[in-house]
Amino acid sequence: MENASKALIMAGGVLIGILILSLAAYLFVDLGSTSAEITAQNAQKQITEFNSKFTSYEEYKDSDGNWQITIYDIISLAAYAKENNEYYKDVEDEKISVKIDNQEIQDNDSAQNEKLIKKYINEDGTLVKFKCEKIDYNSRGKVKIIVFKAVA
Repeated sequence: MENASKALIMAGGVLIGILILSLAAYLFVDLGSTSAEITAQNAQKQITEFNSKFTSYEEYKDSDGNWQITIYDIISLAAYAKENNEYYKDVEDEKISVKIDNQEIQDNDSAQNEKLIKKYINEDGTLVKFKCEKIDYNSRGKVKIIVFKAVA
């Protein structure tokens, strides 16, 4: 009888051990998937923050509904795109193209900027306004191409 009670105590200990190991395995898997979800959410948040530098120009209008994008805004975006392109020089899908009427703004040096500014100043000295015509995204959801068009 004494051996039977010791056997039951040992069997109970083994069952409690199995329950503890099962709980540990479940928590490990559950916390691992939660960590993956948080990582994915952080990656999406970073992409959204990155895109906001470009997508803010989609509806850049004043209270009367008139477009307010100027050549200076576009030059600033082109500089940001150039900085991004230099960082991702070996990854073609990460490069950004800023265009005016489907003509890419490339080098973004001071001589080109001066030419662009002169080109988009009206005779009365006011700046030509632009509208954001389209934004294309790459396979990860980041801005790839942003096209502006002069508003008459």
